[in-house]
Amino acid sequence: MSLLVRKIDKAKWLQNDIKNGEDISADAITNCMKTSKNTLSAWQIDNDTEIDDAVLAIVSSHQHLDTIDVVYISKDRLDEDGLNMQRTLGRTPVRDLINNHIDIVNLTYKTLGDVAYNIVEAFCEQNVKRYTRGSLKKLLKKAIDSGRVDIEKLEPSISSKLK
Repeated sequence: MSLLVRKIDKAKWLQNDIKNGEDISADAITNCMKTSKNTLSAWQIDNDTEIDDAVLAIVSSHQHLDTIDVVYISKDRLDEDGLNMQRTLGRTPVRDLINNHIDIVNLTYKTLGDVAYNIVEAFCEQNVKRYTRGSLKKLLKKAIDSGRVDIEKLEPSISSKLK
């Protein structure tokens, strides 16, 4: 079962009691599901044991190293909802993950809502994971040590914290 991973702000999603049927807050939608050209970016992995790979792809392209939350949702469910997805090259210095990037494309008000409700389901299924600054540093250091990431390709504000 293929999964899609996306960075979110967990606190925004939990402003309302979404696990018990309350409406999703507008902040969750506008902050965590900001689209560009009706497209939402995600990272595809084969299963939940590969979440660290998706997180590595995400944080290695960030400007700063801060605690993040990620949600992972079933690609099959999005397919069942009729969402269109397109594989695109990911913007990450992790060369072996560039092809793991997926765009959810041609989004509308309705289909963006479908994605949001899949995120709510992920919360209900506890498919949300937090990565602290410390765990992200370990993840990046391991990738650098194994040659997956060139420290020179990271933003200086991040690479300086890893030396």
